[in-house]
Formats: sequence, C-alpha cells, structure tokens
Amino acid sequence: MAGSAARRELSGTPARVIDLASRRDDRELRALLRRSVIPGAVRIAFTREPDYFAAQALAGAEDVTVVSRHDGRLTGIARCSVNRLYRNGSVQRVGYLAELRVLPGTPASPRLLRDGYAVIGDALASARVGAFFTSIAVDNERARRVLEQGKRFGLPRYRPLASLVTLIAPVTRGARRRGDQPVGACTEEEQAALQALLREQARGAHLTLAWDTAQWRALAGHGITPADFVAVREGGRIVAAAAVWDQRPFRQTVIDGYEGALRLGRPLANAVQALRGLPHLPQPGSVLAQGAVLGASVTESAAWPPLWRALQARAATLGLSWLAVAFDTRDPQLAALRRLLRAREYRTTLYEVTWGGGPSPTDAWDDRLFRPEVGLL
Repeated sequence: MAGSAARRELSGTPARVIDLASRRDDRELRALLRRSVIPGAVRIAFTREPDYFAAQALAGAEDVTVVSRHDGRLTGIARCSVNRLYRNGSVQRVGYLAELRVLPGTPASPRLLRDGYAVIGDALASARVGAFFTSIAVDNERARRVLEQGKRFGLPRYRPLASLVTLIAPVTRGARRRGDQPVGACTEEEQAALQALLREQARGAHLTLAWDTAQWRALAGHGITPADFVAVREGGRIVAAAAVWDQRPFRQTVIDGYEGALRLGRPLANAVQALRGLPHLPQPGSVLAQGAVLGASVTESAAWPPLWRALQARAATLGLSWLAVAFDTRDPQLAALRRLLRAREYRTTLYEVTWGGGPSPTDAWDDRLFRPEVGLL
C-alpha cells in the first residue's frame, strides 16, 4: 500500500503525522536508533548502519516500517517483519513487531500507538498474516506494564506465549576439538541432508524458519549460504548443524557506556578477562563483536560440545568475540548449554499481539517449544 494511503493525522494535533517510512527517511531513522539507548549496567543501542534499509528483508521477510513526525521532524519508529515461519507444525505467514522507539522527550499517548497499529494493519491488509508476535525484555517493566494492560486504552492485546533466554557466550580462542566425532563445514554433497535436518527440526517448534528456496536466496544476500554451516556427523550422517551469522555489516549492537561499578572498574575487569582467555569489555562507542547462531539443529544434547567448538572456531575467523543463541526456558537443550557455556543471560517474554482490524489466529498455539532465530529478533 502506498504511504499516502496509509497516512494518519492524529485528531486534535494536526502537526503530528504517522506514515510509512521511505528511503528519504534513512538518515533520521539511523539517528533515532542511535539515540535510543537501552539503560542498564551496560548501556546499548541497536543501530542499522550505514543504511537503515540494508537490514530489510532478512531471510526474505516483508518489512513495514512506520514513522511518526511532529512538525516535520521524525520522532518515532516501529517495524513489522512478516516471514514464513513454522507455527503448529505448518508454515504460515507470521509478523514480528519490533523496533518500537520514540525520540527522548517526545510526548507519547495511546492514540499515537493506536494510529501506528492502524497504519501497519492497513499496509498488511492483503498480506494474509496469520499471527503477530513480539519480544519484550523482562526487566523492561514499564513497557510490559503499559502493553499488557493497554487493551483498556484501545491498544492491541499482548498475551504472553513463552519465556525466552538468550545466551551470550564468549568466543574463547584456541579451543581444541576433542572426541572422534567428525566436525566441519558442510560439503556441497551434504547440503540436501543439511536442509532436510533443518526443516525436520524446525517443524517441531514455533517461529522457526521454513528453510525454503526463497529464504535461502534471501539469506545469501545477507551473507549466509549452506556452505557457512558447520556440522557434527555420526555414522556418516549429520546429527547437529548451525551457522554463525555476522550481522555487523548491516545492523549492530553499540556499547553506549557503562554504569555503576563497571564504569570505573572496566580496566580491572578487562585484566581479569584477559587472564581467563575471555573477550574484554569494549570501549564506549564501539560496536560489539557479536554474532548470532543461526539454524541450530541438534538431535541430541551430547552433540552440543563438538558443535559449539566448531561454531567458536568459525566465529574467531570472523573476528567475533561473542555468540548469541535463544532458547525457550522449557527447552531441555537449554540446560545442556548452560553447563557448557560461561554465558550471560538476557531474558525476554514472547507475546502474541492482536488488535481490532488486525488478523487473529484461527487456532490456538499448541504446546511446542518456541525457537525464534535470535538474528531475526
């Protein structure tokens, strides 16, 4: 739908407009993301440099980005990415609502949010989206409180689906491969077996990629092909596989600064990290050298140690210091990874989002585990 068709002027405030983003908004979009710092002991910002739109269509998603303007100045942003994901054992078009940012000091209101969702709904009216979801940090109490109770103010309904843990593990140098399981990059002859394993594992969970031809083509445009996957083999067959996705060329995690003890104690902490063979805490203003584990498919927990060593070796060649992977808290593989890794944990809640005029699932989510790709959140 053309931006002009989806345009909304907030009644009573004619100087405030909500519309679909276009390429002419690129500079302001990137500036707003850089200014939208998430507080904590480590302050971070999620940026999309050097081109906001270079991070569009990840894994073949259809992206709709909405912006709000006040007196002509861009003051807010929200995005919906629709992709082909498994839900209840079949591939459906599912929308992920993300990147909700408001310029610091900008007055917000339920009407602003309501109109933003209306624009997204209009833009996706013909997209046949079966469900929408989002992810909110557990410690972001203010956002969760507003959104969980927002239906009273005409906002969408946010219903919790699952608790998610993202493990952010250090890449340790010099890890040696142990045992007799052959581990290494997938060969061209193994690509059919790799894709069959990925689809089989994906079908058993919610929010996993379809791993179809179109998604592989789109992933190649963002630096991932079957040849980038490493695999663990047993008896001549692949029993575990995953890839390392370095997204720094098109979206980044920027260290804005440190608070509390870390602000003064970072040099000492880095000395301790060095002695332990772990990555240092980066300088404020730098991009975190972090990659995402993509397509982690493990048929048995015993395959995680050799797979993780292979992923670390791959990450090291890419100049990465950290790897991130997300798990449903109910997933038995989470316990195996916790024992294996010295990882920091970042907790979020996955929500189903429904609103008036938007699509609602015709069937309830079944009891499968949720395994969204951290590189797509």
